Amino acid sequence: MQPKRRAERDAEHSTAEMARALAALPVTGMLRLKAIARLRARDLPGDIGWSDLLNEAVARALDGSRQRPPGVGIVVFLAGIMRSLASEHWRRLRREAGIFEMSGADDADPAPDPERNLAALQALAALDQLFAGDLAASQILAGLAAGLSAKEIRETYGLSETDYDSTRKRMRRLLLRQGIAWRPG
Repeated sequence: MQPKRRAERDAEHSTAEMARALAALPVTGMLRLKAIARLRARDLPGDIGWSDLLNEAVARALDGSRQRPPGVGIVVFLAGIMRSLASEHWRRLRREAGIFEMSGADDADPAPDPERNLAALQALAALDQLFAGDLAASQILAGLAAGLSAKEIRETYGLSETDYDSTRKRMRRLLLRQGIAWRPG
């Protein structure tokens, strides 16, 4: 019975500690959390807003379902929870979509219609134009369009892993600045 009481006391202590850390959070910390929540909630399907994401992260931290490791700042800890929550949401939606896709697999039209082809060509042309001055980005786009893996793209175009990762980050930032959703491949 002694270990159980100790665990309960530790849980109460960590909850109280978390509440104190949140109450002591400066305005700049709250602004950072708000910005992180907005970034994580961007393009989440459904009616999940940034405030929902932030509130759920705080609730999980306070109820003890997420334990803050020693030495980790409160902003970093809550940002990690928000990242995890957004990932869980996407994973659940993909799993549900997979169930629906499998059930309607016989009804699928194998050939895309001309309208979709035109839209895809226009999107590719816009991407080509956006990254026209960036050779590495153009090479990565060509590799992705060909269905190559990251390793195959690096080998084909002679890119180091660092160059590849840096270019992908640069591409992501440019797409986000242009208001285009980014889904890492």
